[in-house]
Amino acid sequence: MINRDNLLGKVRALMAKTMANGCSEAEAMAALAKARAMIDAYEISDAELSLTKEEKAVFADSASKLDKHGIRNGMAMAIARFTGCEVWRNSAGGLTFCGLRSDADFAHWLVDSLAQFGQSELANYLASGSAQVGNRRLLINGFVAGFSSRVSARINAMSDESQAASRAKSNGTALVLVKENAIKDKLAAAGIKLRKARRSSRRMDFGAHGAGAAAGARASFGRPVGGGASGLLA
Repeated sequence: MINRDNLLGKVRALMAKTMANGCSEAEAMAALAKARAMIDAYEISDAELSLTKEEKAVFADSASKLDKHGIRNGMAMAIARFTGCEVWRNSAGGLTFCGLRSDADFAHWLVDSLAQFGQSELANYLASGSAQVGNRRLLINGFVAGFSSRVSARINAMSDESQAASRAKSNGTALVLVKENAIKDKLAAAGIKLRKARRSSRRMDFGAHGAGAAAGARASFGRPVGGGASGLLA
């Protein structure tokens, strides 16, 4: 029989492997993915991992990454909700997620992996025969909008599912409130007030939008269960 305390210790150790502790980005993300797989397989709750009112939220900044077409930005709000974070564009042109360390790390991994998939699918689309006719910029705008909106819709649907599961748990609502309060405290301490994002009004090709939406339906990503980024499913 598995010793629960030893199991929890292994998961905590994996989740502590961050770049701040000397790991490379690849090592940190591999450790995080393994931890989340174990959390899901053994149904480990946030409470067991000692999520307490004393735990603080952090700012997790990404360096400026080339996002000329806005793929990351288009998914950021849905991913922030999915992982229990807040998000905004930082001064370096990247994204800042604010949340508990494990949630913010998961958010960065998710937005990067999905953006890489979207970029690859966009390249394939632009090389296909269906993209040889038409304004290139409108084709790109349409594909990216379709991809981002479809991925965001899927993520938001799973967020709704996760929140419903959380409400059904005896400690689910309390854990969500702990996370929300930690984020509010961090933003208040830094004097940050977030404003509602404006919707994009880019002109686009609607055929390309459909192709992007189809690509978004093929994307695969981790899914948090239990009201937060506490598990990883295929």
